[in-house]
Amino acid sequence: MTTSTAIAIIPSIDTLESEGLALAKMYKSEQSSLKKRFKISISKDGLDYRLGKLMRSLRDEVGEDGKVTSARLRDVGVANIDKRRRAEALWFFNNQEDCLASIKASKKGFTSLSALQRAMKQAVAKSDDGLSTEGNEEETSTEDTSTSNVNAESIVANVLATAKKHNIDLQQVVEMLIDSATSTDNSVAESEVA
Repeated sequence: MTTSTAIAIIPSIDTLESEGLALAKMYKSEQSSLKKRFKISISKDGLDYRLGKLMRSLRDEVGEDGKVTSARLRDVGVANIDKRRRAEALWFFNNQEDCLASIKASKKGFTSLSALQRAMKQAVAKSDDGLSTEGNEEETSTEDTSTSNVNAESIVANVLATAKKHNIDLQQVVEMLIDSATSTDNSVAESEVA
């Protein structure tokens, strides 16, 4: 008499762990190569830098509010490059100094212009939120200010970023801060006397 027993195949933990380690190694390698490619692409001889420079020249031909025509893009040979890629390259070329500073300050680095652009927008939004909430003294409690990381350097960084974003003269901002600080000191001194 023969009896047949069904053998259930249960994946072993060892196999899953080895697969996970292999995938993690592949991912790390992929991210490393993407970072290297991105670094090359934004260099002076790289694709994104040169494409941004070309798009800036084309934009200058038609004026800032004008649109570069499809025919002109075909003439120069970049019509087959995705318009989002062209727009990102132009954005990078126009904001190159800020982009390079952001890349340098980043702990992990970036693998694409999209990621860099998104991170920089978030940083600007954070600095704008920080400035707008600091003006509302009624909404902030003493507990919030004691646990926050706001210091003089962060306030200065926020003021500088906002001034640069809105093309405001830094000299004028400094003079207004000094005037404001001086008038605040006078009002405090007057209230202490009274």
